[in-house]
Amino acid sequence: MRINLLSKRYALALFELAVENNILEKVEDDIKLIDSVLQENRELRLVLANQVLDGYKKIRILNLLFEGKVQTLTIKFLQLITRKGREEYIEPICKAFVEIYKDYKNIMSVTLTTAYKADKKTTDAIIAKLKKVTDKELEVSEKIDESLVGGFKLDFEDYQYDDSVKVQLKRLGKEFSD
Repeated sequence: MRINLLSKRYALALFELAVENNILEKVEDDIKLIDSVLQENRELRLVLANQVLDGYKKIRILNLLFEGKVQTLTIKFLQLITRKGREEYIEPICKAFVEIYKDYKNIMSVTLTTAYKADKKTTDAIIAKLKKVTDKELEVSEKIDESLVGGFKLDFEDYQYDDSVKVQLKRLGKEFSD
């Protein structure tokens, strides 16, 4: 089974249970915690991917790490995934859960890249226009890329709007060469 499909199925099951139990925000926080722990800890990822270690030892490790820090539903979910032999897919499942959550809450992730740190007024104006067009809540992350020279670049969903000086200079150069 493909990883994305598997991840979405498990994530959707957890999401529906969280909604049903009215603890969606808490479970979403749990999933973010688990994902960050896995990203920061290579050894834990290796232990979970180890085929020699049996599932019960992996469950004990997960319980020691997360019990008392996350919801009971989240712990039981991790135990189920481990018993099914899918523990190495916890990280993609976490990412799929966050995507489902954002879609449910009508939140879109946006990356605003500028050549230099933009002032708040400019950033707010750009974000306000995008918010008006998309009609979604925006989760903005800002990056600085000095190679843009000036202007900005927006990345959201499968789209990119590039209004940087670098791209404008390339277009101008192409027009002159034609």
